Amino acid sequence: MDNQKDISTKDLLLKDLIAQVQNANTKNYISNRILSQLNWYENNSKKNKKQYYFWMTVSIIMGAVIPIVSILANGKTWMKVVIAALGASVTAINSFIILHNFRDLWIIYRKNREILLQTLYCYFNNAGIFSQNITQQEKDILLVNICEDEISKEINGWQSYMKK
Repeated sequence: MDNQKDISTKDLLLKDLIAQVQNANTKNYISNRILSQLNWYENNSKKNKKQYYFWMTVSIIMGAVIPIVSILANGKTWMKVVIAALGASVTAINSFIILHNFRDLWIIYRKNREILLQTLYCYFNNAGIFSQNITQQEKDILLVNICEDEISKEINGWQSYMKK
């Protein structure tokens, strides 16, 4: 429940900061592009994390059961079948985890979300690269350029990954 409260507080803080943005185009960009990307990254990061933990837990439990079942086998054919099925299931689950890349996606999406969020906070607080002696219009353009660059890095990463 506290996590949900934290998210609501963060959302309210962001909405307050966005309301203070003077340029309508920048306000729309942040509201429609950046916030939707933040939400997408957060939701997909959570989904991939849950999938990763679920399938890894199943794999670990099944793998841990194999030695116990093998002790009880005593040459019984049906127990050997159970052991083989457990071993094959562990292999299949681990292959499934690797195929779907749950762990890497969880981390990539979380990292991208945090980069965009940090960029927004720097923009709102005139910090980092936004602390330079530049006009507000230049800061707005810089915000768009940085955010789009970060988003495109992910797209370019996928394109190069798919070419392999």
